[in-house]
Amino acid sequence: MTTGRPEGERPSAQISTHKLYAPPTYRGVVSRRAILDRVFAEPMVRVFLFQGPAGHGKSTLLQQVMTQCQQRGWLTGWLSFDDADNDMRRFTSHFDALLDGIVGEASDSNSRSRATAPGSRARRSDAAIARLLQRSEPTALFLDELQELSNPGILGFLRELLERLPDRITVFFGSRALPDLGLARLLVNGRAMVLRADELRFSTAEAEQFFAEARDLGVQQDEVAEIHRQTEGWPAALQLFRLSLASPNVRGALGNLNAYRPRELADYLADNVVSLQTPRIREFLLRTSLLTRLSAPLCDELLGWQDSQSILLFLERNGLFLRSLDSDLRWFKYHTLFSGFLQEQLNESDPASLRELHGRAAHWYHAHGFHDEAMHHAVEAGEFSFAAGVMNLWSSRLVAEGHLATVERWYDRLPLDEIAPRRELAVKIAYALSFLRRHRKLRPLMEVLDTPASSTLINDANPDVVRTMVALLFDDIPRAFELVHQLQINVSEPEPFRAFELSAACNVLGYHAVAIGEYERAREYVMRSRAYSDKAHARFSGGYSVAVAGINLLVQGELQQAIERFRAGLAEQHADAETSVASASLVSCYIMALYDADELTLAESLFAQFHDVIREGVLLDFMAVAYVSMARIHDARGAAPKAQELLDEAENIGHLAAWPRMIRIIDRERVRRHLLRGERDRAQLIASRIPQRPEFTLPDGVALFSEDSEGDAIGQIRLLIHRGHGDDALTRLSHELDLAQRNGRVRRLIKLRILEALAHAQRGRPRPAYHAMRHALQLAAPQGFVRSFLDEGDEVLKLLRELFPSLHDAGIERHGHGSDSLLTFAARLLGGDSVDGSADERSTRTPMTLAEPLTDGERNILSFLARGVSNKVIAAELFVSENTVKFHLKNIYGKLGASSRLQAINAARRMGLV
Repeated sequence: MTTGRPEGERPSAQISTHKLYAPPTYRGVVSRRAILDRVFAEPMVRVFLFQGPAGHGKSTLLQQVMTQCQQRGWLTGWLSFDDADNDMRRFTSHFDALLDGIVGEASDSNSRSRATAPGSRARRSDAAIARLLQRSEPTALFLDELQELSNPGILGFLRELLERLPDRITVFFGSRALPDLGLARLLVNGRAMVLRADELRFSTAEAEQFFAEARDLGVQQDEVAEIHRQTEGWPAALQLFRLSLASPNVRGALGNLNAYRPRELADYLADNVVSLQTPRIREFLLRTSLLTRLSAPLCDELLGWQDSQSILLFLERNGLFLRSLDSDLRWFKYHTLFSGFLQEQLNESDPASLRELHGRAAHWYHAHGFHDEAMHHAVEAGEFSFAAGVMNLWSSRLVAEGHLATVERWYDRLPLDEIAPRRELAVKIAYALSFLRRHRKLRPLMEVLDTPASSTLINDANPDVVRTMVALLFDDIPRAFELVHQLQINVSEPEPFRAFELSAACNVLGYHAVAIGEYERAREYVMRSRAYSDKAHARFSGGYSVAVAGINLLVQGELQQAIERFRAGLAEQHADAETSVASASLVSCYIMALYDADELTLAESLFAQFHDVIREGVLLDFMAVAYVSMARIHDARGAAPKAQELLDEAENIGHLAAWPRMIRIIDRERVRRHLLRGERDRAQLIASRIPQRPEFTLPDGVALFSEDSEGDAIGQIRLLIHRGHGDDALTRLSHELDLAQRNGRVRRLIKLRILEALAHAQRGRPRPAYHAMRHALQLAAPQGFVRSFLDEGDEVLKLLRELFPSLHDAGIERHGHGSDSLLTFAARLLGGDSVDGSADERSTRTPMTLAEPLTDGERNILSFLARGVSNKVIAAELFVSENTVKFHLKNIYGKLGASSRLQAINAARRMGLV
C-alpha cells in the first residue's frame, strides 16, 4: 500500500522533507527586478528580512532571490517553519537537515563530532557556521514563515547565528511579523536590511507587466491603473483580480470597489475566482481547503474520487493559489490567504461537512504515520477520543526521544477527561511535563495517577516511576527516596517505552545511591540504565545516566575522571545536546566539575550555550550547581554585578518553582560572598533570614550532590569561623569530618579540612592549621581541586604561603629536590587569579609580558624551577656551578619582575612559559 509520503520522509526521523523544498517558479510570475537589484547591490548586508502580511509575495520573492544566487554559483538551502517547530528538538532536526542539503551529510558528521568533542567550546551557532564554511562557495539560507517561531531558545540561536555570520554567508527571511532577532544593531551597522509591506508591493510598471501576461483578458492600461490603486500593489490581490476578471461582474465593478477594505476586497475577489470554476473544481477547492498539505491519495480519500492528482496539477498550472512541495509533485499546499477564505466559506455553508472532512483527514494521516497532522485534524474534528489514542501511541517515542514540547503542545489541546481513562497516556505526558518543570499542569495529571486503579502497571507505562520523578521535581526528596525502593527494575525484554522507564528508574536509584554513599551500587545502576536506554533507543535518558555517573565519581574525589566522563557523554549526545533537558543536566554537572578544576573559560562557554534549557528544564540540584558555579566564575573574573544578577535569577526561579531549598542554597552563597569580602554584618543579616529548620531533613551522612561541598552545615561552620567562633566551628567540624570520612566523600572532606585549617588559624593554632591544610592538599592535589581552596579567600592563601616552605623542604628530603605534587599544587594555588586574593598578593603580581625575552638557557633553568628543583640539583643536571645557576636566576627574576622563586613560578605560569 502506498503511503503518499515524500521520498526519504520517515516519521521516525521527525523530518518533514517538504519543509526543505523551495516554491517552484511559475509561468507568468513577474520578476521583481528592482528589489533583486537592490539586494545584490548591498555586498556588506548579511541578513535580509522580507516582512509583510499574507499575500505580499514574500515566498515568491525569496524564491527569485534563491534562483539568482544559484545562477551566481552560490550554495543555497530552503526551510519553511510551522508552529510545531517551536519544539527545539524538531527545529534542530530540520535545521540540521537544511545544513545537510548544503554541505552534505558526511562533512556534517565530522563537523558535529568536532562541535561536541571533548574540550569543544563552540556554541550551536558557531558549529552551524563551521559546517557552512567547509565549502568555499558563498552560501545563502532561505528561512520562510519565520513568524511561526516563538520559542526563546530558538530565537536566541538565530540571533547568535546572525551576530556571527561571516562574509560569505547570507540569510534571507520571510515573515509576517518583525521577529526578536536583534536586528536593530545589525541595521545600524549596515549588516541587515528589512523590506516591509510598502516596499514589497508591486509598482505600477510591475502591475502592467503582470497583466500583460494575461493577453486573453485584454486588460486596458486604465483598468490596470485602477486595479493597482485599489489593491495598493498587494500581490495576492492582483493575482485574484487577474483570475476573476473573466467575470463580467468583477470587470464592471472596478470603479465601485473603493469602499472595500483590503481583506474584504480579497474575499470578494476570491469568491469570484471560485465562482468561475466548474462545479467539480469548486467542490474540490472547498472540501480540501482544510488540509495543511495535500496529496492525491489524501484528497481521493476525502472526496471519494480517483482523479485528484490531475486536479492538483490543473490548479497549480493555472495559478489557483496552490504550489507543489516537492519535485515529484506529490505534495501541495494552498496559499494561506486562499485556504482561509475557502474554509470560511465551507464553515458557513456546511459546518458539519467541515468536521467530517477533518475526521477523515485525521484517520488517513494516522494510517500513514503522520501523527502531527493526525492530531491537528482530530482535534479540529472534535474527535478527542481518537486524538488521545493517537497521542498515546505517538508519545512513547516523543518522550523517549526528548520531544517534550510537542507532548505539551498537544496535551494543552486535549480534554483531561479523555486522558484520564488512558492512564498510560497520563504517565507519558507526566514524564514530559516533569522534565519541563510544568508544576501547575502536572497536578491534575497526578491526581489521575494517584487513584487506586493506577497503582499497578498499566500496559507499557508504570506510574510509580513517574511519581518518583514528580517528587524530585517538587523537591520532595524524602518522598522520592521512599518511592525509589518500590521500583522494580528487573524486567526481561521490555517494550521500548518500558525500557525508557526502566532506564529512568535506574537513574533515580543511582542518584539515591550516591546520596547515601553506596558508590559501587550507584555505578551498577548507571550501567543498567545505559543498557535499558540502548534498548529503548533513547539518548534522552542516556544524558541523565552520564550525569549520575559523573556525580558518583566527583563526590569520591575523582575529579579528572568525572570531567572525562562528562566530556565523553556530551560528545555522545551529538547535535541534540543543546536542545535536550537531559543533556542540560549533564552539562550542569560538567560546569560544576570544570569549575572545581579551575577550567573557567570552558565552564563559562558551556553555561552561555545551555543557559536557556538549564533555566527552563533541569531539576533543582542540577540548576543550583550550574548557577552557583557560574556566579563564582563571574566573581573570579571581577564581575561581581553579573554574579549578583545570576544569583537573583536563580532565586526568582526558586520562587516561581516553589523551591524553598533553591532559595536557601542561593542565600548561603550570598553569605559566603559577603564573608569573603569582610562584610560580616551583611552576611550575618542574610544568614539570620534563612529558616533554621530546613524543608526536610535527611539522615546523617546522606547528602544531595548540590550540597556535597556546601550546604547548611558547611555554611554554618564557615559563618562561625568568620565571626570568631573557631572552637564552635571545630566542634561541628568533628562530626561532619567523621561522617564524610565514613562515607568516602572525598570532595566534601577537602572542603571540611580547609575549614578546619581556617578554624585553627582563627584560634591562633598554626600547627594543627598546617596539619589540616596539608591533609586537604593531599586529598586535592592528585585530581586538581583548585577552587575548593580559592573559594575560601585570603586566609587560605595566607596559610598556603606560610606552609609552602615546609612543603618545599619535605619534597627535598624525599626526592632530593622539591618536585613534590603538594608543592606543585600549592604553587598553582598561590599563582591563581583569585579575585578574593589579598592586597599584598595582588601587588606582587607581575605583568603578562616579559620585560626582555628569555634565552634558551634561562628557559631551561625556568623549567627546572617550575618543578621545584633545588639550585644544587639544577647545577648538577646542567653541568655548571651553583653560582652560574644563581646568576641565571637573577636574570630570570629581573625579566619576570619577580623577587623570589615562588613569584617567578607564578609569573611564568601566567605568561604560559611553563
